[in-house]
Parts: sequence; structure tokens; C-alpha cells
Amino acid sequence: MYHHQENVGGKFGNNMILQERIDQYQKQNYNPYYWWRRFRSRDILHKYQPLEAKIKNGDFEVSDYHWWMLWENELEKETLAKTTDSDKQHETRCLFGERKRRLMDDFERDEAKILEAMYKDFWVELRMKQDEVEDEMLQFEGTLSEFYYYIYNKKKNNGN
Repeated sequence: MYHHQENVGGKFGNNMILQERIDQYQKQNYNPYYWWRRFRSRDILHKYQPLEAKIKNGDFEVSDYHWWMLWENELEKETLAKTTDSDKQHETRCLFGERKRRLMDDFERDEAKILEAMYKDFWVELRMKQDEVEDEMLQFEGTLSEFYYYIYNKKKNNGN
């Protein structure tokens, strides 16, 4: 769970969490086939790694594209603030709009992939179906790591 922290200053003022997240990504060289992506995605563990290791590695955290879209919003604001020409502002809005649209498409695909992998890993390791995982998650308050240990201990104590 993320806690909002106020920070005065920095490149984007009070958005310290976003800045910290973006700083974790490695810049990507220009690619004409993926021109809207500025960064490389984080490394995830191989599919045969244990669920616990994947959770600790952040494999099931919110998609990178979420942070990249927020970053684009900040860059767009900054660029528009520096531009007085209305034609240039329109061009900027169009470019950033298309970039964010494509990032949103990537985000939706990636989020579905992340959830599918998580449900599959819960099935493989703890023999829990997707609806069981969802039902338990709705009743649970805490991080995914805490949830994993809760389910692991519950299954161990029940002899499953």
C-alpha cells in the first residue's frame, strides 16, 4: 500500500512518489515501433520461480505503464507551461494524448497479464482457484506479501 508523502520542491513539486518510481526505470533508446515508451519495463522473475519470490520482487505490483502515464501527464503540463504559441500547444496536446492512449492500451494488457500470472501462481503453489483468491482478498486488509503468508499459514494449519 502506498502512503502519500508531501515534498516541497523537486522536478514536479509535491509528486515525490512519482519521481521516486520513475527514477527506478532505465531510459529506453528510441524505438520507432514503440516510440511512446520512454523507459524499459522492470525485470520480472521466471515463471518457475516461487510465488513468494515473485511477490518480493514486485512482479504483481501495479503495471509500469501506470507510472509512465502519470509521468506523461507531468511532462505535458511542464511542456505546455513553457509554450505560448497555441499551435505548438495543440501539437503538444495531440502528441501527449496519443502517447497516453497507447500507454493506456499497454497498461490494460499488462494488468490483465499480471493478474492472470498471479492467479496461476496461487493455483500452482497453494491450489486456490481465482474466485477463492478474490474472495479471500476481499476479506483481507494488508499487502500482497501479508496476504500470501496469511493464506500459506491457513492452508498449512488446515492440512491442505
